[in-house]
Order: sequence, then structure tokens, then C-alpha cells
Amino acid sequence: MVKVYKSKEKLVIYLPFDVIETLSLKENDEVDFFRFKENSFIFAKKSDITELIVGKAPKEMAAPKPIIYPAINATGEISRDEIDVLKKLDTLKYNTRSKENVLKILDKEERILLKGLMKKKAVSLFAKESGKEPLFSITKGIYDRFLMRKNAQQVAATPKPSEVKIEAPKFRPSAASASQADENQNVAKLEKEGFIVLQSEPEASSLSLALEGSIRRGQVLGTRSFNKKFYIILRTFFDRHGPKILKALKDGGMRVSQIASEIEVDEDGVRAILYLLAESGDVSEKRKDFFTLA
Repeated sequence: MVKVYKSKEKLVIYLPFDVIETLSLKENDEVDFFRFKENSFIFAKKSDITELIVGKAPKEMAAPKPIIYPAINATGEISRDEIDVLKKLDTLKYNTRSKENVLKILDKEERILLKGLMKKKAVSLFAKESGKEPLFSITKGIYDRFLMRKNAQQVAATPKPSEVKIEAPKFRPSAASASQADENQNVAKLEKEGFIVLQSEPEASSLSLALEGSIRRGQVLGTRSFNKKFYIILRTFFDRHGPKILKALKDGGMRVSQIASEIEVDEDGVRAILYLLAESGDVSEKRKDFFTLA
């Protein structure tokens, strides 16, 4: 599902990768719409529209068709098992999500679920350039709705820091008192520092569940890195320091320790932002703790 965002006086949408791939869109390409029916339009590259109108379809198209974004299912939801597969897929950095690497981390049942997610257009295989190996991509609407973070490109729609307050953790009577205390301590640290690093999946799952409302509204972001740690940060922390990090990298690659020293932020806080920026394709980790602009 594609959402419409407001940016200044304009409405903006982010195109799914499968649309970009199908239309072979590149930076600075011109696109346009023309009416298909009373309440629908066809979206196409400007160079193709004349042919579509006069009935001469491009080689790859038998006939012009409106773009339709299918529902995930009749209720608009996906199953918990499918979400688990998405989360496992999301543990891989985008540029390593080849078919071979993805199938290595999935068991037989998870592979079947992955095929189902692809049929539902929740996951697709996408190659950035012709001849390059296709990589698994999670559809943006699914990514935003069911995974832990929002895409870094949505920074403009973020509430101002003074407007953001983390939702109070949910009280779960079944949770052991010690676990509840750890959870509250983690929330307090997250609010104070702007980020937190967790060592285990149970810890991360527990905190994610406690902050479900804040995560759903995009106020809390997070990712799992190759070092198996979970980095959870406030959106305001990301918004405040992310641009500084990108600016620091404009002159060339830097180590995490160098960036942390330059912008005066804890190294783990810098790593958390860099891992999110890497997921959105803005930076690349060339070697351990050394990042460059992508």
C-alpha cells in the first residue's frame, strides 16, 4: 500500500521498487498521468504516454493497464508467521539480500511463507541495474506498517521534538517482576540518551512490545546489525544527528569513532543512525566501523 505525504504545499508519494523496476525509471525521468476512467488514471513515463494514447503499446506492454496495488488479504493484515519472516529478512542489509543469502537463513516453512509474501506483493525481487543480481525488497507500505522503523526519507513528516513523547509501556500481568523492571529501565534509558543497545532478541522483543504504540507512530526506530545487537533510537535523536553524520561523510569515509568525536555523540548512538542510513541506502559500511556515503 502506498501512502500520500504532505511536503510544504505538495502531496508526495514514494514509488514501490516493483513499479520503478517495471517502468525502468531513473533519476530525472519525466512521468505523467492520463485519465483511464472517471476515478482512475494511468501512471507512465512521459516518453511512453503518446504511444499509449494512440494505441501503440511499448514492446513490454500488451495494452495499457491502470496501476493496482493489491490488498495484503481480505482483512488488510498478514499473519504473525509472515511478519516473523519479514523480520528475519530485515536482519540482512539490503545489498546482501540475494536469493542465495536469504534462502540460507530461512527454513523450509519460512521459504513457503516468503513465496506467499511475494504473491501478495509484500516482498519483491528487484535489481537496481540491468545485469545486476536481484535483491529481495520489502514493499514500503509493509515495511512501514509491520517492521520497527520508518524509512529515513520520511524525516520531513516527523513531529518536532517538543511534540514527541514516548507512550507509557504497557503493563503485562504475566510478565515477571524482574523483566518488568528491566523493561522500565530500558525505556528510561531510551528517553534519557535517545538510543539504547540491546544484546538479545528477547530483550528487544519485550521493549518493542512495550513501546508498540510509539513504534507504530514512527517515534521509535530500530534495527539489528551484523554484530547481532539491536539498536533502538528515538526518531528525534535520528533527526537531530542524522544530517550531521551525512554532512561529515561528504568529504570521504570515516570511522565511527571519528564521527562520534566530530559531532559529539556517543559511538553507539552514531552506529545506530549509521545502520539505519545503511538500510535506506544512504551510506555503506566498507569495513567494520568504517562508513562512506553510498
